[in-house]
Amino acid sequence: MKKITLALCLLVAVSSWAQEKFTPAIKQGTKLKYSAFVDGQTFPCIFSFDSVNTGYLKVGWTVEGYGSGAWIMKNKSLESASKGFWGQPSPGAQEEVPDDQSILVFSKAQWDMLQKENKLNFDQQTFTVKTPSDQQQLKLAGKPVDAFFLENPNGTTRIWILNNAAYPVMLKIEGNTLGADLTVNSVE
Repeated sequence: MKKITLALCLLVAVSSWAQEKFTPAIKQGTKLKYSAFVDGQTFPCIFSFDSVNTGYLKVGWTVEGYGSGAWIMKNKSLESASKGFWGQPSPGAQEEVPDDQSILVFSKAQWDMLQKENKLNFDQQTFTVKTPSDQQQLKLAGKPVDAFFLENPNGTTRIWILNNAAYPVMLKIEGNTLGADLTVNSVE
């Protein structure tokens, strides 16, 4: 009886300690709501996976009071991009992203490097996987997200990437020297 009670106590302790991580589904029609921080201002923005095909991804964007548009990534970008596209969005336009750049989604080459070497090259920096502190653990709706946490060599820029081979989405970036800091607030 004592062994059963001890085993139950251990089971309860271990299960409460090990929180299961949440992995949001990313597919055509998914909407990601972010907060963007640019030039001292924070504003909401929405990104959507409008068209998803092999070798083609159309990401729509909407910023209230500014407009909406879309970015198109083709095969080369999806396969081997190593930079982010940080240009000013053009309302009403569908812009094709240069082959060496991507929007929100990391390339297959970056994902492969992340899986094999626990690091990736992005915007001419090497980011290394780190263990997040409790404060750095990304959460959505109060649940920890299954994401990689990476830092640049001097720890000034941090990236959180969804653990999803098909769509390794940038969920958060802080300390971005090339563009906006982004933080995902919800995935629908």
